[in-house]
Amino acid sequence: MISILAPILLLVLLGLFLGRLRFLGPGFSGDLNKLVFWIALPALLFRSVVHAEHPGPRTFSLLGLLVAATGVSALAGWIAAGLVKLPPFSRGTLSQSAFRGNLAYIGIPVLAYAFEGQPGKSEAFGTAVIVMAFLMIFYNVLAVVVLSLGHKSENPARTATVSIFSNPLLLAGMAGIPLAFLRTGLPLFLDRTLESLGGAAVPIALLCIGGSLAHARIGDKVAGILAAAALKTFFLPVLVYFCSPFFGLAGTDLRVAMVLSACPTAAAAFVMARQMNGDASLASGSIVLSTLFAAVSIPLALFFSR
Repeated sequence: MISILAPILLLVLLGLFLGRLRFLGPGFSGDLNKLVFWIALPALLFRSVVHAEHPGPRTFSLLGLLVAATGVSALAGWIAAGLVKLPPFSRGTLSQSAFRGNLAYIGIPVLAYAFEGQPGKSEAFGTAVIVMAFLMIFYNVLAVVVLSLGHKSENPARTATVSIFSNPLLLAGMAGIPLAFLRTGLPLFLDRTLESLGGAAVPIALLCIGGSLAHARIGDKVAGILAAAALKTFFLPVLVYFCSPFFGLAGTDLRVAMVLSACPTAAAAFVMARQMNGDASLASGSIVLSTLFAAVSIPLALFFSR
């Protein structure tokens, strides 16, 4: 567990150190953030969807549970933002930080370890990957909605619709779905190119998060950061656990649901918040704190899904 979570925190700390030295200034961080948002993260998501393996029979029940629970957590985050009296532009950021999990770099590696040596590992892992792919697409739609709601607009529905259908993360995920079902794969040269780009996405985003913390004032946002981290790593998995019987989930399917729901806030939450004029410092703090909380929430998720 420590070997999975520690690199995330170390990269954030490196970004913080570089930010303090002015080696990673606000302007350079902004350019890196654009690179991640428009190029690297779409490459990661597209390739993840294309390489999704054959799922198990309860895959869509599992996906339905996680989508429903994600929506509830997003609403809880929006309400919590009002209770702690955050400004409107920060509310969408807290809401996004309360539901958007780090599935690819924490959830999937933890499940790979948890299923090691167990019968049916291939099917269980295939289920986890396909659920992750569709859930990440849903994250992007919901993130655009909640971040758009935080800004005044003459026509909020039109603004949100345009933002959704011009979002490179959503477009990349949708483009990968036909290839995933057709099982056509990608040419080797293209696959390796996308693998390299996608592999750079999270490390660069984490460095940007650390750099933003070097210049951020989060003293008046502590309550919001705490609320987002607690909702993401504790409220969401508890909700999934108690709702799982209604979706007929048990055994390995329940384990997949619990681990994916207990993951900390994803680095993409910071990338989206900054790109869509949300509260980048609140997103940064939520990512760091939820990653610390995940050292408790993920072991508990594994324990209660045995």
